[in-house]
Amino acid sequence: MKKIYLLPVAAIAIFLPLSNLLGLSGENEPIPALASSSQSFAVATKILQNKCVDCHSPGLTRMPIYAQLPIAKQLMATDIANASARLILSKAVYSGEETLPPLMLARIEGAITSNSMPPHLYLSMHWEGSLTADEKLSLLKWIAEEREKSPLSQDSTKALKAEPVQPLPLTVAVDPKKVALGDQLFHDTSLSGDNTLSCASCHGLTKGGTDQAKVATGIRGQQGPINTPTVYNASYNLAQFWDGRAKDLQAQAAGPVANPGEMGAQWDDVVTTLKQVPAYQSAFAELYPELGLTKETVTDAIAGFEQSLVTANSRFDQYLRGNDHSINANEKAGYALFKDNCASCHVGPTLGGLSYEKMGAKRDYFHRRGGPITEADLGRYNVTHDDNDRHVFKVPTLRNIELTFPYFHDGSVRELADAVRIMAKVQRNKDFKPEEIDDLVAFLKTLTGEYKGKSLVPISATESK
Repeated sequence: MKKIYLLPVAAIAIFLPLSNLLGLSGENEPIPALASSSQSFAVATKILQNKCVDCHSPGLTRMPIYAQLPIAKQLMATDIANASARLILSKAVYSGEETLPPLMLARIEGAITSNSMPPHLYLSMHWEGSLTADEKLSLLKWIAEEREKSPLSQDSTKALKAEPVQPLPLTVAVDPKKVALGDQLFHDTSLSGDNTLSCASCHGLTKGGTDQAKVATGIRGQQGPINTPTVYNASYNLAQFWDGRAKDLQAQAAGPVANPGEMGAQWDDVVTTLKQVPAYQSAFAELYPELGLTKETVTDAIAGFEQSLVTANSRFDQYLRGNDHSINANEKAGYALFKDNCASCHVGPTLGGLSYEKMGAKRDYFHRRGGPITEADLGRYNVTHDDNDRHVFKVPTLRNIELTFPYFHDGSVRELADAVRIMAKVQRNKDFKPEEIDDLVAFLKTLTGEYKGKSLVPISATESK
């Protein structure tokens, strides 16, 4: 097969640069920035339209005259599909009518700093496709300005408003009565089929919002298939569970109760039991006068409580707010490494939870781990049944990460340093030096925050074994 395709590929490789020189790229008219746009955006959108439109703008893509040639057509279709899965730049974005969310800004920044875009194969056929040094600086300036004016950055000190990470808010607007009711339900074993488990059994608030076990344990000692995600700061996630099958906290709260391998109850029975408690009857009558006590109101109250589980005021938050002494030199060095290697996925106030990513983007994680591939290993594929979603998972938050061991969806790694080393290899194809691992771990430990004004006391993985 290689011999059959060798001549067409060589011909295309020669023709594509030649077509650029002949002006056959089929460029569209540039989309002007809105008059109200900043000067930095006006410059940035011209760069994006000139250098990124071919792969990241379906419908606007400049199709050259060789677009229908064999092999070339397949290569371009693959490039466009892969690029669009990561970042879409539409007319509204190019004009400034719509702004890019923090995740997309981080992806562009990551591509610039790693010099990974455009791909080498693309550049071999499009000599003018590389970003110049001035273009990179212009795009980074625009990204910085977008972050500085974001509501998420308003609590950051002026010098750090352009960072890819923002501090968690010190206060959260919640209904205190709903929080109190949800708190009680969260810790009530009546929600399980045998009255032995509550939500807090797997989401211990003194254990980083997890159970610090490889997999969850359900009623009658049943072992679950997957590691328990933290409930802390979960309201920031784009969806819930590792595979994102629950659209929000309320949908998530409903699942484990009726799962026979988890809490093993029937919702009708749970509602009937709770209605026998006078305190619940009066609380639900006050908060939900039209609905009363139902499955929907129970899960809404639990979700209301979980929205209050924001662990603000970590040492790193204090640094972002202007206390330069809250983290030391090693931790700052770790943050610099983090920004260069991790912030394209672990971005925003919770350093994650905003996207789905493949476990093993650069190297095969599952081959490295060993053992059979389980249903849980398939990740988001179990929800979408799209082959592109095999081994794809919601990016976990890194807040309180020193408490949420063991790590990864399979709970296969106990030590944070090992998790960092493995992620560097399988996601970035990098081998960090021991001192770099130490600095990254030191930074990650600055992310342990407070709940109800008290620090979440670290419990080391060694002590818990």
